[in-house]
Amino acid sequence: MNKELSKKQRRQFFLLNAGAFALIFLLLGFIVLQLLQSSAYKQTDESLKNISQDERSVTMEITRLKEGNPFLMPKSDFAPMENRSNRFNSQMILWSAEGKILNQAALGGRFTELQDLTLTQNKLDSIERITVKNGQQQLHFRSITRKLATPKENVAYVQLLENTDQIDESLQTFKTVLIMCMILFWLLSLAVSYFISKKNMAPILLAWQKQQEFVENASHELRTPLTIIQNSLQKLFTTPNHTILEESKAIAQALNETRRLNSLTTDLLTIARSDANETTLTLKQLAPQPFLAQLIKPFQEIAQLDGKIFVLENYAATPVTVDEKRIHQLLVILLDNALKYTKTGDKITVLSQITHDDWLLEVRNTGATIHDEDKKQIFERFYREERSRNKNSGGFGLGLSIAWQIVKDHHGKISVHDLKPKGVIFRVKIPAKQ
Repeated sequence: MNKELSKKQRRQFFLLNAGAFALIFLLLGFIVLQLLQSSAYKQTDESLKNISQDERSVTMEITRLKEGNPFLMPKSDFAPMENRSNRFNSQMILWSAEGKILNQAALGGRFTELQDLTLTQNKLDSIERITVKNGQQQLHFRSITRKLATPKENVAYVQLLENTDQIDESLQTFKTVLIMCMILFWLLSLAVSYFISKKNMAPILLAWQKQQEFVENASHELRTPLTIIQNSLQKLFTTPNHTILEESKAIAQALNETRRLNSLTTDLLTIARSDANETTLTLKQLAPQPFLAQLIKPFQEIAQLDGKIFVLENYAATPVTVDEKRIHQLLVILLDNALKYTKTGDKITVLSQITHDDWLLEVRNTGATIHDEDKKQIFERFYREERSRNKNSGGFGLGLSIAWQIVKDHHGKISVHDLKPKGVIFRVKIPAKQ
């Protein structure tokens, strides 16, 4: 993946995350403001509704108007006005049918603030928000207006007002603080978005890099046998009169490279299927002892021919649930490596036993020790340590990668360790029951 494409993808991730955070903060702020606004006026609205329906409060106000005494207190024959608000911000206005304020004396200094107030009859018995101009200022009220069924003392309508300037100021302050906090945290979210976009791109870039390496290495490995086959066939064309016996060396070389090419393509197909999650296991019960005894016979014969010692420590007597073909492939890879990287007189040991709930398999050899740096990368594709970088090994660096994938598919673990005083141990642990 080139740098320009990488930057473009990172920018897209960043914008997507930044937009998502902005949408979340806006939605959260809207919900908080709506809930706060509804709860801020809830108690005021309930108080206005209760007082407007309280005949005792209305009767008391009309009595004050009748007697011309705004300071008249309720007599003993009046029930206590439980719902009447004594706050300075609450006002009861008595209207005539013509829309004139009748209790101006009771309002006192408040009347100058409310003199521009007009009677509205289209929203009776419902809470409304009204604004009254008072010079350069504006006063805000919650209001409810009720029509009297039977007019008294020329009073046709009763209106209750509750000044909400303090509540409005508090809401405005809270809104300002909330917006500032939202902007601050959104800016912080931008930094988080940048970090997340960078973090999200890391595995994509790594996968792309591995894919490029895989293609380059595969192309290199394919090119070599194809070149040898091509040269061998071209040589045959230059000597059309030669017999097969005379050109047997070139033919054998071409056939040998064809087998290597077929092995490589098979390994590449196996890895490709694993990457695409197309590999499925055919699990069944397997008896480890006869399975191993049969599998190692050809390897024992090869070891004897090469003057190597081959020992089988076959202790696993309990059946295990595995994919027999895949386990066969795993052991062939490990045993093939052990034969390749040992010399005459070296010893190869295969251990099989049940430990706890795992099937333990170890392939040990007294060949060359693997360096610690190589151990970290030995299961990567096309990786070959220096001791195996020779044509005689015949490997492509795919075997141990396939072995690792087989063990992973069985939910097991594979690792490599030093064998003291010299040698290597490949240790595999696979759950006995899948």
